[in-house]
Amino acid sequence: MKHPHKYRIVVFGLLIFGFTSSWTTASPGGTSTVLTTAVFQLLGLSSACAADSSPCAKAGEFLVLCYHSVKQQPTPGDVYGISHQQFVEQMEYLRRHDYHVVSLADLIAARSGVRQLPANAVLLTFDDGYRSFREFVLPVLEWYKFPAVLGVVGRWIETPPANLTEPLMSWEELKEVSDHELIEVISHSYDLHKEIRYNPPGNVAAAVSVRLYDGEKGTYETEYEYRRRLENDFKTQKELFMEKLGFAPRALVWPFGRYNAVSLEAARVAGCEITFTLEEGIACLSRLEATNRLLVKNENISAFIAMLKNPNGDEPLIRAVQVDLDSIYDPHSYEQMDKNLGLLIERLVALQVNTVFLQAFADPDGDGNIDSVYFHNRVLPVRADIFSHAAHQIANRGGMHVYAWLPVLSYILPDRELTRSLRVMEVDTNNNRVPSSSWYHRLSPHSAQVREIVSSIYADLAAHCQIDGILFQDDAYLSDFEDFNPAAAGFNDQYLPADVTRSWLREYSDMHRQWARKKTELLIDFTKSLTSAVKKYRPVAEFARNLYSRVLIRPDSELWFAQDYDLFLKNYDQVVVMAYPQMEEAGNVHQWLADLVTLVNNKGGIDRTIFKLQAYDWKAKSWVSSDLLLEEMRDILAAGGRHLGYYPDDLWEARPDLDQVRLEMSSRSMPFCQ
Repeated sequence: MKHPHKYRIVVFGLLIFGFTSSWTTASPGGTSTVLTTAVFQLLGLSSACAADSSPCAKAGEFLVLCYHSVKQQPTPGDVYGISHQQFVEQMEYLRRHDYHVVSLADLIAARSGVRQLPANAVLLTFDDGYRSFREFVLPVLEWYKFPAVLGVVGRWIETPPANLTEPLMSWEELKEVSDHELIEVISHSYDLHKEIRYNPPGNVAAAVSVRLYDGEKGTYETEYEYRRRLENDFKTQKELFMEKLGFAPRALVWPFGRYNAVSLEAARVAGCEITFTLEEGIACLSRLEATNRLLVKNENISAFIAMLKNPNGDEPLIRAVQVDLDSIYDPHSYEQMDKNLGLLIERLVALQVNTVFLQAFADPDGDGNIDSVYFHNRVLPVRADIFSHAAHQIANRGGMHVYAWLPVLSYILPDRELTRSLRVMEVDTNNNRVPSSSWYHRLSPHSAQVREIVSSIYADLAAHCQIDGILFQDDAYLSDFEDFNPAAAGFNDQYLPADVTRSWLREYSDMHRQWARKKTELLIDFTKSLTSAVKKYRPVAEFARNLYSRVLIRPDSELWFAQDYDLFLKNYDQVVVMAYPQMEEAGNVHQWLADLVTLVNNKGGIDRTIFKLQAYDWKAKSWVSSDLLLEEMRDILAAGGRHLGYYPDDLWEARPDLDQVRLEMSSRSMPFCQ
């Protein structure tokens, strides 16, 4: 690029001249500090500030900042556009506090071992290709000698959307920018920066992360069609770059920050082995295929500094409700069902919770044995394809995180004979191997066929639904008399005597304890396969697993359930302790809950444990009074618990009473401070 352009110097000069009447054109790398001192006088910052300690303490760690429009004054309502002054403040802050701005080439060289990243490394990225980048941002970057990455949506340059906050550069201007030694232009997709319909009700979401739903045909895009759509887009963008800029992009910015394993593979095929997301947090060289970025917003310099110092953000207190979709299902009218959903969301918004464990399966008789679900899939009948719509509406209208609540093993397959052959089996009182008599009719986790079937259910859920996580149902257990399905024979031969009997299994020998631990690990490994199936389509999803409270109170309970709290902490993002004092027939409810929290605290799990209370007494067949439920919540918080939830919630009877439980369930205020 031919530099300097007179109007660029004038723009930058006027900006600085507005700061002070005394400035020079010496660069920050030179001997003069008149300009930078003047800038600091304007910003109210000390020019002698000491360097900050970096959050990137490990080798190979760095920060990536994501910018959009940088105008003299941001358009009203544009959260992601910042002003000229804000941008210069931020660049000066980086310089004065010993942050080292690096290029994409620096990251590639560091990953290959050619050179090391400097301390406090920062990569600057700019999305969309706004004209202000060329007219204002680039002169500022030249002044500081800061490299940057610019992501361009190919179709937008040819046909700009009507709702952009400022004009985009032309291909000629982008070619000029791409020739600059400090700038690398990369792909932001050709035509994927848009939303598409992904379910029958007509919800739309990021084109990269969902399967297209054809309303006229009533069909979903297959995985093959989905993959081809992505590959064709990346191919078109590559060809356009070659034609207009003379090179192929070697990196990609995901539109809306959304991506998954399928899109990552398509990007690699197109030559983009480095991609950028909008996941907050520290980036690292070992994960350049999906690099975290911090989204710069129209906020003051203090917020910018706080983001640099705490890139992972603060962990919020979780306030969760576990919700039955069965309660709003209407077999006669979709319109009525949608109205019911609206009433449910109004209740959740009034409650002010931030997390919803949403039932993804149909269980109208409440026995926990599932033969149909609420989402499109290849395995089970669909009672109504409403889960994706419900999750979408709760997340968008309520601003809540939605976890799909789904069984692990308790499925009744359409082929009933196959179901019987795959069932968990036990040793009965006559020492015969028979189907388990437990209330959950579970499939055997020892069976590779079961693992494949259930993984398909979870994969289809993730492929077609926008979810933040999974809550594994409490059906993932094996009793002290299970599992003796033929698929478990080889496993049992390692840990049990050949002539094992029910009376032997009751002795709880060391051999039996070892068998129980291996079953615990087996169930965890089974859920890990489901986690992998989900992460293929929802790579940032989190996973919570229900735990019976008795497992915490009595360690020997691992023999009865094949569950262990310490192992759960190591393997899941959250452990949901079913703190059901009425179910457990606790004598002193308040002391029982306090003791439960103490046990969790002593094991170091308080930050990742959700205490889920029962709002309904299934034994007494009556609702727990809202007064008592509120007291129980306060018992948990007073004992040191952080995260709360409850189940069930009744929309139609308004149980529990929102005005009461909101005092502790609201995520918008601190406990005891209403």
